[in-house]
Amino acid sequence: MKPSSILLVDDNHIALKELTNILRYVNYENIDQAKSGNEAWTLLKNNTYDCIITSWDMPDMSGLALLKIIRKEDRYTDTPFFLTHSAFTKLKVIQAGQAGVTGLIVRPYDLENVTLKMDQIAHIEKDPDISDKTQKYEAGLALIEEKKFDHALEIFENLITQSESAEYWYNIGFIKTSQEKYGEAIQAFQKATQLNRLFVKAFEAMGRTYHLMGKKDDAIKCLQKAAHIHMEKGEIENAEDLLNEVLEINPDTLNVFNSLGVLYRKKGKLKKALEQYLKALKIHPKEPHILYNVGRLYVDMKNFDKAKIFFAKAIKYNPDFKEAKEVLKAINMGSIESFFR
Repeated sequence: MKPSSILLVDDNHIALKELTNILRYVNYENIDQAKSGNEAWTLLKNNTYDCIITSWDMPDMSGLALLKIIRKEDRYTDTPFFLTHSAFTKLKVIQAGQAGVTGLIVRPYDLENVTLKMDQIAHIEKDPDISDKTQKYEAGLALIEEKKFDHALEIFENLITQSESAEYWYNIGFIKTSQEKYGEAIQAFQKATQLNRLFVKAFEAMGRTYHLMGKKDDAIKCLQKAAHIHMEKGEIENAEDLLNEVLEINPDTLNVFNSLGVLYRKKGKLKKALEQYLKALKIHPKEPHILYNVGRLYVDMKNFDKAKIFFAKAIKYNPDFKEAKEVLKAINMGSIESFFR
């Protein structure tokens, strides 16, 4: 069915005008505009739209955040929702898919592409089962909160027979862990991460369940994976908490100190970052990338003499280390200040 009302959201007024003109050219007249995610949310609460098209990047609320919010609203559960961006990365595509996006539109806008997207949604039929599944899912969560695990398990196992979902499997894993059925819990968490390879909550839960089973190596592997996902998403504090959890399991875990060094450097805590890198070097004194990271940190600290020492060591243990050679050359030439701009 062709959408009769469309909401466009973008803080860039030029892009907003461009898309509006394209849609009106192909006979879509009932179009509202919002210049921010918050303004869009206000309109969505007071009106009903058949289609929403929003920019990914906006200062107050991103398009992805807006998508996640409205998918929790019953009347917008299956409303066509498009995200726009000039260059979608693999991570963005995955995140959008997980949040329930209908499609992606690349900017600058192209008449043919926009028309094709709109024609596609004209043929989308609403799934009458979505509302029922949502109600059952929320009922299952409520039963977990009440610790009525057997009844909750029945609900999620029934939902799995209707459609596979990483969230369903995660909750089954949580229930099995609470029942101390750790082997079955691990199988459920593995299912969840197979369906969603960036499902950080499932990796965390799986790591902790392995720890309860006494399988420290498997626990550490899962928790490090979860920390890496948090780092990729820019969730530095969450990653730090998990890496410290790994150290509690095994203080000598490989690469954790280096990862913590990277985290602290991103947070601007250079002295703490240096402490972690030096701990990493005690375990791996000849690891070129850790030596490079220490050198890079000394550059940030404006201590170029020490930086040269560590870049030279990195090259010693890896003569083909191109980045280290380039930075060392820049220091020697006095052009390091502009090298990292």
